[in-house]
Amino acid sequence: MSVRLLPLISALLLGCACSPTPGPEDVPGTEYCQAAEDTLESLQCLNPDGTPMWVNADGELFHVTCERVQDEGGIFLDPQCIAEATACEEAETCPTTP
Repeated sequence: MSVRLLPLISALLLGCACSPTPGPEDVPGTEYCQAAEDTLESLQCLNPDGTPMWVNADGELFHVTCERVQDEGGIFLDPQCIAEATACEEAETCPTTP
């Protein structure tokens, strides 16, 4: 009985090996997270409470938060827009919700 299953098991295993599992897709703009952080810091952008926008309340740098949030998909920070901003007011208008 197990000899009859061998061809079936072999065929299933070979079939599985032929179709690779796709990896996670990159969120557009994530490659700009570091540049966005650099822009926020160089412009010295501050949150309403006076804390720097390039570091969150937990001390995590913007680019780290940006990459995580982009992957989670809850808020699209639009890091390219932030990276290209020439004023803090401009950078503040970039983040959107999908």
